[in-house]
Amino acid sequence: MAPESNKACSKVGPIAHIEALASILSTTPSELIELSENVPSLWKPGKVLRKKDGTPRHTHDARAPLKVIHERIKNRLLKQVDYPRYLLGGISDKLTTRDYARHAALHAKKKALISEDIRDFFPSTTAEVVQNIWQRLFNFHTDVAALLTRLTTHEGVLPQGWKTSGYLANLALWDREPDFVAQLHRQGLAYSRFMDDVTVSAPYPLNKAQLTNIISGIYGMLGSRQFTPKRTKHKIATGRNRMEVTGLNVNAAKPSMPKERRDQIRAQVYQCEQLFKRDARSPEYLAQWRKASGNVGTMKRFNPGEAKNLRTRLTAVKPRPPRTSN
Repeated sequence: MAPESNKACSKVGPIAHIEALASILSTTPSELIELSENVPSLWKPGKVLRKKDGTPRHTHDARAPLKVIHERIKNRLLKQVDYPRYLLGGISDKLTTRDYARHAALHAKKKALISEDIRDFFPSTTAEVVQNIWQRLFNFHTDVAALLTRLTTHEGVLPQGWKTSGYLANLALWDREPDFVAQLHRQGLAYSRFMDDVTVSAPYPLNKAQLTNIISGIYGMLGSRQFTPKRTKHKIATGRNRMEVTGLNVNAAKPSMPKERRDQIRAQVYQCEQLFKRDARSPEYLAQWRKASGNVGTMKRFNPGEAKNLRTRLTAVKPRPPRTSN
């Protein structure tokens, strides 16, 4: 990864007064203050997602008055930041792809790979960290930064699921990450962070001392914000073994889907073929077919040859229109 654009830079000028912030957000100071004082009553639970191990991941949402302000904070403040290219996920960027596939591609066909995962990333991103972003990165007055912190945190932490949270999570290490990344670049190493997934790779084999130094650097950087690594997700791999980043194989020049995942998708297509014979018009079959179709579409990005065959099979068992009652 190129060393340029290593530091986050706000294109929003300093804001010295709450009145100026209110003007930018198309509201009034009193309305902003009232919202900040009523965040607990405007919070609501979001979707329940599933982690890879099947355990639930509870997300957050906000009610209309606060959600509207979140949208404006996101568009008028947080999206007005030049984000370093090594930050991937949670950022809308028309110029640079920042998805999981890009995260994997940056580390393809390397000789060594180090992966670390931040434990409970969003709940560990405290209001103090968020205040630091608003006050020091954006250079906003203390009162303005404190108000924005109250508006974008809940119970003292960053809520996963709020419109502003992905951007703030990416900025959590804004003043520590760039120097560490610059050190890695000087050694010819690649670095990227997909939200809570930190990955470093090398185009040459790493000895024990080099590995220790890199891992210590990652832990030191995380510790500066009281983040802790999830030890069970700690991985060191070499080109002689399977190397995986965000669920994709990266041993070759381009990321590909692991065989187990491709087998699962082939099984879904086979299930569609069997269900089609029984009832090709039921809502259940339509849902099953759409799920398989979506997964084949994803496979096409990484294993187009296999995906083409599966797409042909799915097209042959496309759901029929539902029966209509007379």
